[in-house]
Amino acid sequence: MKTKDFIDFLATGAGPAPAANTSFKLRAALLAGLATSLGIGLVANGTATPAILLASRWYKLLYALSILACGWVMVTQLARPLSRVHRSMWCLVAVVLIMAGFGVWALINAPPDQYAALLLGQSWQVCSLLIMLFSLPGLAALLWALRSLAPTRLRLAGFAAGVFAGSLGALGYSVICLENSFLFVAVWYTLGIGLSGLLGMLLGPKVLNW
Repeated sequence: MKTKDFIDFLATGAGPAPAANTSFKLRAALLAGLATSLGIGLVANGTATPAILLASRWYKLLYALSILACGWVMVTQLARPLSRVHRSMWCLVAVVLIMAGFGVWALINAPPDQYAALLLGQSWQVCSLLIMLFSLPGLAALLWALRSLAPTRLRLAGFAAGVFAGSLGALGYSVICLENSFLFVAVWYTLGIGLSGLLGMLLGPKVLNW
C-alpha cells in the first residue's frame, strides 16, 4: 500500500481535528502574516499617508478582505481530513469575477486613450511580484500551522494557504499602492494573489507531507 493510500485509510476513521486546536494555530498564523505584511508596507511607505486610508482606494481593502475570508474558510476546512471545499472555492471565484466585472465596467466607461492607463497604471511591472513577496511570511506561517494539523489534500491545502497569504500580501502592498483603477486591481492584484496560490500549491505536497 502506498503511503498516501495508507494515510487516506487512517484519515477515513479519524474524524475532524479538534476545532479549538485548529482555530488557535491558524489564528496565530493569520496574525503573524498580517502583522508582517502590514509592517513591511508601513516601513516601505515611510512618513507618507498610507494609500489604503484614502477613501478612493478602499475597494482594494474590500477585495483583499473578501479573498481573505474565502481563503480562511478553505484553509480551516482543509486543515482537517477529507474536507470538501466546493462552496468556498465558488465563493472565491465569485469574488474574483465581481472585481473583474468592475474592471470591465470601468474600461467600458473610459475614453479609448485611457485604456492603457487603467490597465497598466504606473506600477504594473512590480505590483504582482511585490504582492507575492509580501505574502511569503504569511505563507510560511500558514504552512507551518497546517503541517501540525491533519490535511490530507496537500496540493489543495497548499493552494488555499497561498491564496490566503496572497490576500495578506495584497493588504500589505495596498499600503503603498497609489493606483486607482478597478481594472488594475482586477488584473495585477489577482495575478499576485494567484502567484502566491500557485507557490503554495507547489510547496504543499513537499511541506505538508506526513
